[in-house]
Amino acid sequence: MTSDEIRRTYISFFEERGHKRVPSASLIPSGHDPSALFTIAGMHPLKPYFLGTERPPQLRLTSCQKTFRTADIDIIGTTTGHLTFFEMLGNFSLGDYFKQGAAQYAWELSTEGFGFNPDDIWITVFGGDEELGLGPDEEAIEAWLQIGVPRERIVECPRSENWWELPPPGPCGPCSELYLDRGLRFGDEDDLPGGDNERFLEYWNLVFMQFNQDPVNTLAPLPAKNIDTGLGLNRLAAILQGKDTVFETDQFAPLISLGEDLSGRSYGLDFATDRALRVLADHSRAMTFLIADGVVPSNEDRGYVLRRVMRRAILQGRQTLGLDPGFLGQFSDRVTELMAGEYPELAEQRDAIHMWLASEEENFGRTLDQGLKRLEELIARAKEQGEEGISAEDAFLLHDTYGFPFDLTRELVAEQDLGVSDEGFELLMEGQRTRARSAARGAGVGAAAREHAAALAGEAGFQTEFLGYQTTDVETTIGAVDSEREHASGRVLVKLVESPFYATGGGQVADSGYVECASGDCVARVDDVVRLGDDQVLAVIPERGEIEVGERVHAI
Repeated sequence: MTSDEIRRTYISFFEERGHKRVPSASLIPSGHDPSALFTIAGMHPLKPYFLGTERPPQLRLTSCQKTFRTADIDIIGTTTGHLTFFEMLGNFSLGDYFKQGAAQYAWELSTEGFGFNPDDIWITVFGGDEELGLGPDEEAIEAWLQIGVPRERIVECPRSENWWELPPPGPCGPCSELYLDRGLRFGDEDDLPGGDNERFLEYWNLVFMQFNQDPVNTLAPLPAKNIDTGLGLNRLAAILQGKDTVFETDQFAPLISLGEDLSGRSYGLDFATDRALRVLADHSRAMTFLIADGVVPSNEDRGYVLRRVMRRAILQGRQTLGLDPGFLGQFSDRVTELMAGEYPELAEQRDAIHMWLASEEENFGRTLDQGLKRLEELIARAKEQGEEGISAEDAFLLHDTYGFPFDLTRELVAEQDLGVSDEGFELLMEGQRTRARSAARGAGVGAAAREHAAALAGEAGFQTEFLGYQTTDVETTIGAVDSEREHASGRVLVKLVESPFYATGGGQVADSGYVECASGDCVARVDDVVRLGDDQVLAVIPERGEIEVGERVHAI
């Protein structure tokens, strides 16, 4: 089955059994859940239904939900199955059927819909937890026995494996997972599901959502007993397409092939090339979908995660594969070709996606060249002197002077079997933030101008990256504009994605200069640069044309 056929098979199976299909929600959670940066599960957008605070359109639902998880970013490319962005298929019961019904549906679709041999399917169940005050999930065990699964193929697992929860307060409950036994060529006789082995591959998680946890380890029954299941489409594709890794399946193989074509290197010959091609395949999907849903690169929250993903891709593409500039846009176009049929927002937001990818790739490319050269010197010195790693002070210097992200420093020194102190770096960063706050309080900027600039920065949703220690001119993008709040003085408030302008503070006046549209249609003189902690907003006086959001500009 292709990935599209898997999606259709799953959704139609549950629609035929009375489930209403709900469309995928955005990767940005709605306002009802401020605890999460991204949508991390199929049930995430349905959380109000599980808590009983909103009425669902129907008691049986099914969906294919876009999801993004940050926990595995550092290891993407080094394993055969970890992803940041993926599709999660799910069926949900809101007070209708419970454990027996969920198990029956999962078994029927696995054996009849996807053609699995019943003798190859193993089951795990929640084995109990003392802190929660719960014993083994006997009801789930009995449900599987009723279907005909032998007791020896039903394995009890601890809370770490078979308990699902959102960050408290939130709904939670025991899990029962379906595993496929891939045979002894992938492991040993004594391997079991839930263990650290390649023989048993988990493909479907049934969550029996029956509690609300508030506070931690304190459970109260939900208004109704609910079912929330999650089946990773990409992992199932690897199984049904007979591939050893998700990166060889039909959604990823064209991206791997693109990387091969652009680099002249072949997948499967060496670890470094494989990792780089996998990182580009995964991260290009993630960045394309995130930007399409309204996330923009910045130094805070969602924008920081997006920027981190983009920069890891740029690093692998340039350093490992030697790709020419502009490759992120090519990968994004391939993602759109593959998936816009199911997710039309990718085609609708193509221009915005290209704008942000081009801006980040161009600007980080310069940062990468300078930072990598300095980091290579630090690594060589540490090895010569027999040190265990580079100092937090050197890592901070890379960040502060060269704009080189600390997470990339940490990742690259680890590849050389060296370390760097997270705690030491954070202490230095906190000192910088304290100095910045102090400088901001002492700056001679009018209160009204500061208030207006702060409002624009808050609405923009991203933080300007200051590059003034590296360069005095930057090719960048206008990320936000407010021409109303400063109209009396003729000034327009502008927020750049990257800026070479030093902001007023610390006893120094702001840099001056110009912002010129790449098209040549507009020019504005920089009259002031308002410091907002680690962020900034420009006050400019237009001299020709109009400054507009999304405009590519030369900031001098």
